[in-house]
Amino acid sequence: SSGINAEWPLRPGVKVEVPEEILQDDEVEKINTEYIELLEEFKTVHKATDKLKSSQYTAADIKKDIQQMEQENEQLTKTIERKKARVESMANINELLAAARSLRREQERQANILEQRHGQKTAVQVAENKYQRLMSQLKELRAASQNMSVEKLMLKLEEEYKSTQYLVEEKLPKELAAKKKSCNNIQKVLLEPAMTEDDVEELLEKAQELQSELNELHQQRMSKSDNADEKLVMFRKQAMMIARKKEALAEELKECTNEWTENENELSKKKEEMRSTGAEQVLTGPEFKKYIAMIRNKGNVYKAKRSEMADLRAEVGVLARTADILQNQYNEVKQTISSMEKERGIAGYTDTQDQLEMISASKGEVDEKKGQILEDMSDMSDQLNSMISEKKAALAPIIKELRPLRGKCNELEHLHTQKKTEYDSLSASLGSNLHNLEQEVGGLRETAQGEESRHHFLMHAKQLLEAHQQKVEEELAIYKNSDPAVRKSSLREQYNRKIQEQDNLGKALRAKQKTVREQHAPNVTQMAMWRDLQQLLGVKAAVLQRTTEVEVGKENILIL
Repeated sequence: SSGINAEWPLRPGVKVEVPEEILQDDEVEKINTEYIELLEEFKTVHKATDKLKSSQYTAADIKKDIQQMEQENEQLTKTIERKKARVESMANINELLAAARSLRREQERQANILEQRHGQKTAVQVAENKYQRLMSQLKELRAASQNMSVEKLMLKLEEEYKSTQYLVEEKLPKELAAKKKSCNNIQKVLLEPAMTEDDVEELLEKAQELQSELNELHQQRMSKSDNADEKLVMFRKQAMMIARKKEALAEELKECTNEWTENENELSKKKEEMRSTGAEQVLTGPEFKKYIAMIRNKGNVYKAKRSEMADLRAEVGVLARTADILQNQYNEVKQTISSMEKERGIAGYTDTQDQLEMISASKGEVDEKKGQILEDMSDMSDQLNSMISEKKAALAPIIKELRPLRGKCNELEHLHTQKKTEYDSLSASLGSNLHNLEQEVGGLRETAQGEESRHHFLMHAKQLLEAHQQKVEEELAIYKNSDPAVRKSSLREQYNRKIQEQDNLGKALRAKQKTVREQHAPNVTQMAMWRDLQQLLGVKAAVLQRTTEVEVGKENILIL
């Protein structure tokens, strides 16, 4: 950023203010708009450049990436050359290339069509979701209106109107003003130069001082408010509590609205998934009855199967108990036999006989397995010998052809190693030269970009100055013209007429003020006399009314 600041005639990011009378020209206004857009673009690019400069990428990482990209480029070049060499020998290469181009165009067209189709499907889905949401709202409103009278419906609409009016007129403007204030503060911070730790500490100290002053003012206000009227304080507290409740209810309403919108979206997605799987969206009356009957039948079947399972479990318990009893009886019989064998001097006879029977049975099985394995091994040996003889007969001519090829392969490997060494040395030298040239080209490009940006700025400044000069020349030409009608259209004449009108208006207002001041005292006296006369007439009217009431009372007495 220091290099840019050195080349730039003004500070970067500083807007050149243009007077309003010059901006009245359409061309100047258009140029100024373009200048503001370019200035914003310059700020964005400048920030991105500073961010890249302050990033953690080092020169070694960049060199490593460049080397990796060069290797990938070489691999791709070799692959392309191999593919070209393989394809050039084909007879109908031009036709195949034309077919490949047409195929690529069709594929691109198909991709565009698929993208458009996806976009249209998305738009249709959004429209369907909106339609479903509106239809559900309409159904809810109709259902609610059927069970509600006109007065309740009007009260509900009035409540909704008041809540919406509060959100639109009070809550949302406050939030918007807070957001705008935050954006302005952030913009100011971004436009300011970089701050050091000392500047931050100074700002923190100022913030603490301002906070202490604010606390003192708040305490003074509270002390004054304590001495004020208690009813007014109570009303203020009530108003603050009501305002807080309104804000809390508005936040809760907003959260409920967002949750309702999310639920509606999720419901629409679930409905779409049900449509894609072919499931029914909503069951009608007869279908729902069938579904209930099917559920009941399955419940009955489940109960029957469960009872059968309980019976089987009971039977399994009985059989297990029987098996335990038989096992116990077997053990008792076995102990009796062993005791009898001990008495007669042949202890272990039964166990030995059982073992001998098991050994004889297992020996017969092992002998059978051995005979089968020997037969399988002899067959496999014969098959392997025949296969080896066949492979030897088939490989004999190939081995004869392979012997001269091995010598040729060794020669080619030696030549490849020699050529690879030459290629690596040449590639290293060319790579170093290429890296130097790329650095030089990068420096020249940065210089050219800086000069180009400076050129554009100077051109815009020149255009602004030319527009100013043209406006001044036009004003001078109008002023020097002898035709009074033409001179009236000049800015000087227009401003003189406005000044004259304002002077005349000021004179008229001063004269009116003078007459009002002169007639103020007589008018006040006249008003006092008119009030006295009004009171006198009121007293006379009251006396006259009393006298008429007394006369009416006397007449009534005489009649009696």
